[in-house]
Amino acid sequence: MTIEIVDCEEFSEVSIRLRSLMQDGELAIDPRIASKGYLAAAFKGGQVILRTTKFVGLIPLTADVAIRVKPRASISNLSYMLTRSRKAPTAISGFTRSYSSKFIRTDNVESLFGRSLVFQCQAIARRGLIKRYERPITNAPWQGRFLAADTVRKHASKGVRFRHEFDQSILTDATIDNQAIKEALKIILKWHRQHERKSPLIADITHALSFFNNVPDWIKSRPELVFELRSHMSARRKARADYADALWSSYAILESAIPDLGGSGTLNLDSLIVNVSEVFEAYLRRELSELLGRKGYKVQDGWKRPHPFFVDGRAYTVHPDMIIRREGAVVAILDAKYKPEVSEQDRYEVLSFMDVMQAPTGGFVCPAHGTETSRLMGVTSSGKRLHNFRFDLAASDPSAEAARFAENVDRMVLGRQDFL
Repeated sequence: MTIEIVDCEEFSEVSIRLRSLMQDGELAIDPRIASKGYLAAAFKGGQVILRTTKFVGLIPLTADVAIRVKPRASISNLSYMLTRSRKAPTAISGFTRSYSSKFIRTDNVESLFGRSLVFQCQAIARRGLIKRYERPITNAPWQGRFLAADTVRKHASKGVRFRHEFDQSILTDATIDNQAIKEALKIILKWHRQHERKSPLIADITHALSFFNNVPDWIKSRPELVFELRSHMSARRKARADYADALWSSYAILESAIPDLGGSGTLNLDSLIVNVSEVFEAYLRRELSELLGRKGYKVQDGWKRPHPFFVDGRAYTVHPDMIIRREGAVVAILDAKYKPEVSEQDRYEVLSFMDVMQAPTGGFVCPAHGTETSRLMGVTSSGKRLHNFRFDLAASDPSAEAARFAENVDRMVLGRQDFL
């Protein structure tokens, strides 16, 4: 069955016919997204007016209708931003979309694909593990299926006319499919025990592993497993649907990589929903921290280090996105704003951050928009300098763009206005 896909951008409105969302006289909004805040809804003229928020991706509404929300800013590589920000998107388990088979390495793949793989293993367990005839490492006499033709061909090619042995294969669940899934489950179990020891998912992972108790562990290296799995997935065009999804998730976990979120192709994985605003902030902070760290700066996350708004108590706190220090002193405050222009309220907010932190300079970082360039917005009566930096998310070389941004921030701290 073909799903109707409605395209739109972040923070835009889209109209959906009410009857498209009805089933048996009731609204049938997909329970996987009904309470997630991905969309805001209102009724008008017999239609449902949906307003997209800060999330992008393919979002299911019903079994027949989905909304594909695209970033409003031009982003050349959302997957690269995602890996650098270390922010895992949300996977809608059981609802797949087609991605490009291009993968990008990341270090948060266990948290991204863990829940999806467990869900997929439950589907496999309901139907049973796949089995195939495989050649054993050591032949066992009078066991398995004899492959007489293969045996004759092998020895005939060597000039051997008669030989008292047979090639044989055994029906077994010790296949590359099952071994790869088992190894991927072991990896996510180890990760959760180290990083999220109280996660309820640990019990689910352990239960999923029990489905593969009879499958022997992979004894070779992980690169060898990835190579064999890639060859196996490329050679077998048709696979059981439940295995197809689980194998791609296992491949991503074993490779420590995520697919290109902007591309589409034949790779079916759970639909990934990305909070671009959150990713933009974390991405900028990590790039700035690494690049300015070489010049003696320290970049901190104000959400992890809140400061009291008033000197006589902590009832109210401020949380700048980026607190820039040098030799222990706060030299600048920056706030990431994933939108074309900052508002009057945004300006007041950042100026209050600067006042609380006693920072002489600061400002905003917004995606590049039109011909806008990084600039000084103005100087307050108390001498505080407020800036608006532009970061080109569509840059062909994201590393060079990050270096340009870091250089501009350094110039801001030094009081210069000749921004690149």
